[in-house]
Amino acid sequence: MSFRNNAPKYAIYIVLVFVFNLLLAACGNSDVTPTNTVSSVNSTTIPPTSAPNATTTTSNAQATITWSFWGDAGEVAVNNKLVEQFEKFNPNIKVITLHADWQDYFNKIDNEWVGNKAPDVMFMAYIPTYASKGILENLSPYIARDGDVKPEDFYPNLLIQHQYNGQQYSLPRDNDTKVVYVNLKLLKEAGLTTPKAGWTWQDLRDYSKKLTKRDEKGNTTQYGYAFEVNEWWQLWVWQNGGEVWDSFTPPEPPRKTLIDSPEANEAIQFFADLINVDKVTPSYEVMSNGDNNIKLFTEGKVAMVFGNHSAVPAFSKNQNLEWDVVPLPMGKKRVNVIGGAGYAINHDSKNKEAAWQFLKYLSSELGQGFFMETGLVVPSRQSIREDNIYVRNSKFNWQVFVEETRLGHIYPEFRSSNKLNGIIDQTLAPVWQGKMSVNIALATLPNILNPLLAKS
Repeated sequence: MSFRNNAPKYAIYIVLVFVFNLLLAACGNSDVTPTNTVSSVNSTTIPPTSAPNATTTTSNAQATITWSFWGDAGEVAVNNKLVEQFEKFNPNIKVITLHADWQDYFNKIDNEWVGNKAPDVMFMAYIPTYASKGILENLSPYIARDGDVKPEDFYPNLLIQHQYNGQQYSLPRDNDTKVVYVNLKLLKEAGLTTPKAGWTWQDLRDYSKKLTKRDEKGNTTQYGYAFEVNEWWQLWVWQNGGEVWDSFTPPEPPRKTLIDSPEANEAIQFFADLINVDKVTPSYEVMSNGDNNIKLFTEGKVAMVFGNHSAVPAFSKNQNLEWDVVPLPMGKKRVNVIGGAGYAINHDSKNKEAAWQFLKYLSSELGQGFFMETGLVVPSRQSIREDNIYVRNSKFNWQVFVEETRLGHIYPEFRSSNKLNGIIDQTLAPVWQGKMSVNIALATLPNILNPLLAKS
């Protein structure tokens, strides 16, 4: 989409974002395209049979809603500012924010749902899983009723990720594009140039070794690399030419797992060796919490870190940190991920209309524009990202996020994917700890996962 051809529209858009930020300031100091294993399905939201019974948007009735999300301190700060701005535009709605760490978030949601205390609006992943349990409100009737959400503006494959049985249960906030953040000062001290697109796993290993420092007693004072050990092993399998599941069409589950393939074995072995053989990363226990990786990078104790866009605010506010963004290193091919978290409404919320108005605000062009300006997200709306309004003015190489998104492999989500991924994470934990071989761990998984797939 051309910015020039949409000048009137985006002139208004930029003014809105400018006014948005003035109000915030006033209120406080404040090469290969991968093959997807998920079969393509129609991305058009199926029209609902009836509209929801809800009060009008002009109602003066006071409402208090709760909004839960995960994220580091930078993300929490951005979300709080968005709430402040929403409440200024909507004085009849008060939003209470509820934050939890990623590793605890979904257990917390599950427990709150059982106790009938789940938040009204939830930042969510694993949409098919939670929609199938009746936890999430069907948003399709609201979208059809209001007509101002413009679902066609979202990237189609992202919208699909947030559907269940053809109905929309969440609106995507972002695409969870993965990158590597690099400390430019530490690279320069080691005599290394900034990695470019096409650098390889072996390059990653070589860089990590040169960037790891130890004192005279052999204690590590600086690590070369840190990565998220849980769940994102899938990405390395894809890069190595493998798949975790056979082909399937959501929300139906796959028939079997392919996690014991030679491609998966080789990929997981490589990254386990970075921890246990090369010793160029922090321990599994440290890296199992992604926030630890961000903290170590910010402190200059890790030279390169795997992550997504949510780390940008934390890095940007550190004036002493010289950093940039580079593409993921490639295995047998270049692959990234397409998929991300989104906003959903609790099916049992007593304030569904207020929750919907807040959700619409968060996923609007104005809300997403603010997210992108802060660097917090790679937006899910094409009208924002493809016009590069902020990409051109970024202080870091934001274009990497745009380019890597084009290499996206659809993140496989189905009814039991959250549970099965958790089983794989638990099985791989001894591998990351150096207590079990990759061969043995992966060989046990088909006998566990395939019967569960058959039941689901």
